[in-house]
Amino acid sequence: MTIFLSVFGSCVAQVNDVPAIVLSSIRGEHSKADTVAFRLGEQALDKVEVTFLGDQAELFSTNKIASIDDKLVVSVQFKPSMEFIGLAEVVMEISQDGEVLVSRPVRGLSTKALEGENEPPLSLVVQALGWKLDLGWTGLAHHTTADLQGDELSVKYFRKAEGAETVEMIPVARYSPPFELPFGYYKSGIEPPVLKQVGVLANSASYPEHQTLYPSLEEGKTSFDPGKLSFGFYTTSPSHVAYSEDRWNHLLHPDHAVHACRVYAVKDNNGKVLPEQYLVCFEEAANGDYQDYVFLVKYVVAE
Repeated sequence: MTIFLSVFGSCVAQVNDVPAIVLSSIRGEHSKADTVAFRLGEQALDKVEVTFLGDQAELFSTNKIASIDDKLVVSVQFKPSMEFIGLAEVVMEISQDGEVLVSRPVRGLSTKALEGENEPPLSLVVQALGWKLDLGWTGLAHHTTADLQGDELSVKYFRKAEGAETVEMIPVARYSPPFELPFGYYKSGIEPPVLKQVGVLANSASYPEHQTLYPSLEEGKTSFDPGKLSFGFYTTSPSHVAYSEDRWNHLLHPDHAVHACRVYAVKDNNGKVLPEQYLVCFEEAANGDYQDYVFLVKYVVAE
């Protein structure tokens, strides 16, 4: 029997061709739900069971199981206990009559509370997303000097990869104060930079969108077409614009972090570089944690 997987929502990280469901929450609270759909052919859907396996299995649940056309739709949620802080890793199995039809890794990142010292370090964020990178530090706070850290790349600009229709700029993590955050790109060679907005990260309401993996958009999208021109990235907070290029941070906002962005080539959990994919990590303040706004940028080459 052939089993297909399609995904509704954004909380899925592709690792070694196996989609992992990735969730996050403050301890004692519910994560946002991630909905995945499994196409199970002509199998009856009403007798399918969903089971979580692993030491932290009790922290995960399925809120809803429904049949839409020939698909089994499963809504997965993460609720860490008050005692659990860190990364929970389990396997979700879909089975019927004792036969495992499909299994998927599921990870949940639990933090102590909101903001400040309660936030997870970038190293734990990267681990939750399923990548193996040497960031250059493992704790929360670091420095903001321009010295390259670990696998960090010295990247001035990017170009759209050959054959790609658009560039993807996907927000994969945000641990900052709460506010709407416009983000996008600017073309090289224009002084001062002309900002091209791609999307806006949402402010927090019923869910703390400023302290989560895969933060939601208030408006806009996550893709753009820069044509053949080279470009950098930016974010706009209430206090200043942060650029991926140090020169503009130094000239326009010298009172904030000059090296406001660290860039890494994305590697899978075996350390293999994933082509045309980069992690772009912005620093909002000056403590050097670089997980204020983290974007997975796809279908680009670095210059």
